[in-house]
This record gives sequence, structure tokens and C-alpha cells, in this order.
Amino acid sequence: MTYDSTAKKIAVKVIGTVESNLNYGAVNYNDPITVGIAQWYGSRAAAILERMRTTNSGSWYDVEPSIANQLATVNPANAYWNTRYLTLAEGVSLIPVMNRNQAIQNAQLTEDLDAYVTVFESYGFNKDTQTDVLLYFMSMHHQSPASALRVVQTLQTTATLNQIHAATLADSILGRYGARYKTTYDIIATGDFSDVDPAPPVVTQPTQPNGNARIIKSAGDLLAVKFQDGEQVLFYPNGRGQWTPRKAADKPPPPVPVQPPPPADNGNWVLPLTGSPVLTSPYGPRAFDGLASYHYGIDLANSGNAGNVVSPCPLKITVAWEAGTPGDPSQGTAGTYVKGHTLDNAYTFNFFHMVPGTLSVAVGDTTTTGQKLGVEGASGNVTGRHLHFEAFAGAIASPWAPPYGKPIDPLPILRGHGVNI
Repeated sequence: MTYDSTAKKIAVKVIGTVESNLNYGAVNYNDPITVGIAQWYGSRAAAILERMRTTNSGSWYDVEPSIANQLATVNPANAYWNTRYLTLAEGVSLIPVMNRNQAIQNAQLTEDLDAYVTVFESYGFNKDTQTDVLLYFMSMHHQSPASALRVVQTLQTTATLNQIHAATLADSILGRYGARYKTTYDIIATGDFSDVDPAPPVVTQPTQPNGNARIIKSAGDLLAVKFQDGEQVLFYPNGRGQWTPRKAADKPPPPVPVQPPPPADNGNWVLPLTGSPVLTSPYGPRAFDGLASYHYGIDLANSGNAGNVVSPCPLKITVAWEAGTPGDPSQGTAGTYVKGHTLDNAYTFNFFHMVPGTLSVAVGDTTTTGQKLGVEGASGNVTGRHLHFEAFAGAIASPWAPPYGKPIDPLPILRGHGVNI
């Protein structure tokens, strides 16, 4: 088997099965916004819903205004979505939209797969001669990129499906999901891609036990049915060609208060490095010295004189560490570094690799926009002078890359606050 359209369908089947049991209308209320066949989470969930709204506007009706308005006005890249929970009413209103947009979900998942291929091949594996190993890796990477990379680092580049399966079950984290990876293994081993790219589900009228029921209201994909005894039941499609009932008398729980995202600063932020820096490495997966890794921030560097590392906005400083000081939590990888959160507690930023001895702030300080933190340097585990800049959602005292924190792409945050980069 080579990595062709059939292999992609198997990958969609694998991820869709272990994430949602191939339910295009799946909604998870226990975590921040998590939706769809692949259970996209947070900003990624907001992005695919926004894709549905803009590319298939005809499917976007009867969505609860509380979520519809935010999806139309808050950028999906905003870290707000990583803490935004759906209410029951919001989730129910999105289910028909997701079922009407199965093709968009399949397209998004296929695009995700292409990114996973890039990471897989950066480790020296071959997508065409080790397609079964690739498909298994995709399931791992979709669940936990950091864990997937940890597992493949233990494998030879000639690894087989059986070997990656054994290594996954032996992993301290992924090994806890034995049933998930048994399903992954079985689908790949049998080459099963049934139920992928199905036609829109055929939804039939709900069958009632006594036949003495009548539809009293039909709105889009929702039906209200009244029984002979006067009981009213609301039905909606569950994405698998069936109606799911919910009694109208069963009141949904009170909506969870939604904290609105912090307003933009009307362009008052600045780039965290002075001079004429360029973006030398973006956020995301990359290959470095022949090894695959995930870059949990962005790198900015000046080609001429070193610039000053500055506060992009007012910050409360929580860490200001000098390279070489005993007890460094980074174990020397960050060099001289500073961490601080915005005054509205929306974001935490990390500034790594500054010149030792140039720290200009201390723990507890409150900075102003553009205030100097230090000088662009090459301290820590680096090969050249630059600023490594990371962002996290919320106010975190001392965040680190996974498994200690959940960094997000800083570029959309900076650009959303008027920074030209």
C-alpha cells in the first residue's frame, strides 16, 4: 500500500472512529469547544466552524446567537477559544450545521493528514513504503503530538506496523489508551475504509410505538412531535442516519456564563524585538539537523546589530532568570530569559536567549509597552543570536512546553493587536 487516496480514506476512518465513532455531529461539553468527526479542539474547532459559516453560509441557520455572534467576530486564532465551553443549547444548535458540512470536515481532516506526513518523513520514514506505519502515526499525532514524537524516536526508520503498535502500548502516556490503539491497528491491518465520505445521512421520521403521534413543528433538522397523551418530544439527527429524542420538558441546564474575549488594544502593541528583525522560524512542526521537532514559539532575529528585547504590551513579570544561576527550571536551555502575563490575564509570554547580564526587569515588576527586558542574544541551547518568543493562554506563573503547558502561536495574537510582522 502506498500513500494514495485510499490510504487517506483509511486514515480518516481511523481518526474518525477513535475520536467520535465517525459522528460528524459530535460535540464534547466536558472540555473547551470540541466538535466534529475528528473532535477538533479550541481554536481548531472555532476555525472549522468558521470555515463552514463562510464557505457554506446556506447551512448556517438556527445557530444559537451566543455562539454564532462570537464565531463571526472573534478570530479563531484567539486564545479565547481554548477556554470557551459550549452550553447545551449552543451544542445542539451546531449539530445540524456539522452534519450538513461533512465534506468540509473531510477536507479539513485530509489537510491535517498532509501536515502529519511532513512530520513523519522528517524522521526518515517513507510514506509510500511504510504507509501502514504512517497511518498509525497519524492517529497518535492527532491525539498528542508530543507523545507521538516521543514514541517514534524509539523506533528504527525501518519500523513495521507491529513495532510501532508495540512501542505505543509500552509508552507511559499513550499506553493508557490500549483500546484506542487496538482499534487503530485493526482498521489499518484490514485496510478498512468503509463509511468514509458517506452521502449525507438519510433521516427518516421517528417511529413511535403506537403510531398515535403527530409532528407539530419542523424547523430545519429539528422536529417537535406530540404524542397522544400530550407529551412533546424534540428530535434531532445524530449524524448516523437516526433521530435522537430529547423531551421538551427536560429543561437544559442554565447556560454557563461566557467570559467575552479581551478587547484589542487598537494597535498599541509593539514587536517584542527592536531593530529590523525578521521571522526566522515560525510556530509549528519543523525538522532541525535531521531531527523532527515541534517549535513552540516564533524566532525573531536581526541581521545587523542586536536589538533590545522589549515588552510588547504592559506585563506583570513572573520570571526573570539569569543564565548560569543554580536551579534554573529550564536546565539551561532558555539562557537568560523573562516570563510575564498581560494585565488582563489573557496571555503569558516567554522571552528566551537574551545576553547574560542585560536583564532590565525583576519578578513582580509591571512593564509598560516597549519597555526593555534585555538584549537579543544566544544564551542557552541555541546556535545563533535571536529571540525565541512563546505565548500561552491565560496567566501562568512559569509555563513550559508540553507536558507542562499548552503554547499557542504568537503571530495571530501580535497581529490582532496591530503589530506589523
